[in-house]
Amino acid sequence: MDKKLKFTFDMVPPSWPLCFVQDCPMATACISHLAGEHVPANVSFGPAVYPTALHDGHCVHFKQIRIMRGAWGMNELFRQLTRADSATLHRRVKAYLGGNGTYYRYNRGERVLTPNQQENILAMFKNFGYTKCLEFDHYQDVYDFS
Repeated sequence: MDKKLKFTFDMVPPSWPLCFVQDCPMATACISHLAGEHVPANVSFGPAVYPTALHDGHCVHFKQIRIMRGAWGMNELFRQLTRADSATLHRRVKAYLGGNGTYYRYNRGERVLTPNQQENILAMFKNFGYTKCLEFDHYQDVYDFS
């Protein structure tokens, strides 16, 4: 996507490696380097990409800066289910997302669903014959840290 999205350090996942390798030829296109450029003054410790990751002008930890259309919350999806399908679809989506705790964080909109996750969840609904109003609760363009 060519959209410019304001970048702030609070977007960076806590375990995301930050890069401070200034002479990396890939720095301007790397999300780890972008995150490293936005570290606030009160942050002094965390995971990092070491200079040894750079080999012949290529970083082994390079991750292209990308913007994705993220989705939050699944209440709208589940609202249309029949009682007969509800328990089964809930179980399948929970299993796909990694269990109850993770599922509820996604369902409450605390975690972003990637386009791939959205596609897979919508496919589960379509397999049960649901084809209308397949929308998540909220969509927003975000930096892709997946």
